[in-house]
Amino acid sequence: MKNIKITVTLSMEVPDYWLVVENANGIDVIDIGDGRYLDFTFTPTLVNDGFKHAERESNDQFTNSGSEIVSEYDAMMKILTTR
Repeated sequence: MKNIKITVTLSMEVPDYWLVVENANGIDVIDIGDGRYLDFTFTPTLVNDGFKHAERESNDQFTNSGSEIVSEYDAMMKILTTR
């Protein structure tokens, strides 16, 4: 068995009123106002051909089995002021 480590970095320009807050489970989420929150999670997605721009195929069994093989998951969110 081997280990594959995947690092994803996402940068977004967001309105000034969006805030990173901790939810009741201690997980960082983005408060986007009006009682709504934005969370980024890992969800494996099956594609028809990994070498072309392929349409995604919805497959709950694959998604569930993909989630089961993840041994470590971490997401960090922070607001950077660019003024």
